[in-house]
Parts: sequence; C-alpha cells; structure tokens
Amino acid sequence: MGQMRRVLLGLLAYGSVILPMQAQTDAPPQAGPFFLTLHFAGGTGLVALGGGYRVAHQRLEPEVLVGYLPRRLAGHRAAIITLKTSYIPFSPRLGHSRWEVSPVAVGGFINYTTGSQYFLTNNSAGRYRPGYYWWSAAVRMGAFAGPRLTHLGHLSGRYVPKQTLYAELGTNELYLVSALTNRSLKLKEILTLGGGVKGSW
Repeated sequence: MGQMRRVLLGLLAYGSVILPMQAQTDAPPQAGPFFLTLHFAGGTGLVALGGGYRVAHQRLEPEVLVGYLPRRLAGHRAAIITLKTSYIPFSPRLGHSRWEVSPVAVGGFINYTTGSQYFLTNNSAGRYRPGYYWWSAAVRMGAFAGPRLTHLGHLSGRYVPKQTLYAELGTNELYLVSALTNRSLKLKEILTLGGGVKGSW
C-alpha cells in the first residue's frame, strides 16, 4: 500500500511538470518586438527597406529605412535615409479571427537625401547668395497617418510571422509652408501617399 502511494505521488509530480510544458509548447507562438519593413513611396524613395523594434507594449514602432530614388523620378539617382516612428493607439481584433485592424496609426519622420545636388543649408551649398533658400534640400521632416491590417500569425497549425499591411497619408514642413504662402496649391500637391508591409518575429 505504501509503495502504491509512492507510485501515485510520483505520477502526480511527473504530470505537474510535463503538462504545463506541453501546454506551453502547444500555445500559439507570439511575435516578438523585432520587425522588417518594405515601404513604397511616401517621401522615403520609390522603395525603401528597413526595420525596427517595438516598444511601449508594442504600440510604438521606431525604425530606420533606406530608400532608393531612381533617376527618372528625380533627375539624379539618390538614397534616402529615414528615421521614422509610428504610434498605434488601438488595434481591435476582428471577431474571433487572427486579424487585427487599426483604423488609424500616426507618426513622424525625418529623412536625409544623399547626393551633391542636395544641400543641408543654403550656405553650405556655396552656389547661392545668403538667404536665397531658407530650407534644406537634403533634410525633410513630416508627419503621417493611416490605417493598417495585421495578421497575428499561426495559420493552419503552422507558424507564420506576424504581418502588417499599412497605408500612410503624409506631408512635410516644406509642403506645409508652401501651402500657407501659396494658396493656389491643391491638397493633392502637398500630400504624399505611401504604404508597405511589416513582418515581425
């Protein structure tokens, strides 16, 4: 009787260790804070690639993008380096699915365009009289807002990384000042449209 009790206690102890481990293994994996971004247009180049790390309970997404601007669009080939941060205030789940929708995400950016034709300041360019240009041709700062749709991964029993599709409508400081000083500009002339996909792991 004493031996049977020891066997039962041993099985209970074994089960108390194995069952939680199995439950943890069977649970759907959660995407981590790292992400990669493939971005199109929106003032970051024709196409840009980069990534970042989510913070603040994965509501804030600081990232770095490196974009390419072809000659046919700007007259010169150029690279655009962008520091960007997005904030997602809320992301409600679509029913009981593995999809989330964010009606609006907002953020800001600053970028630098390479190339000898782009200057940091009018004086550093050395080609124009002082005060001729008040703005920098190389540096732009702006803001954006737009929706996003996220798949949380783990599809049909096989893990798929978290994926987000997004669109962004934005502008920058040069466009805003131009709109204030030139009332003939239309809204579409001071706005930029971009979008892309993010993959998380």
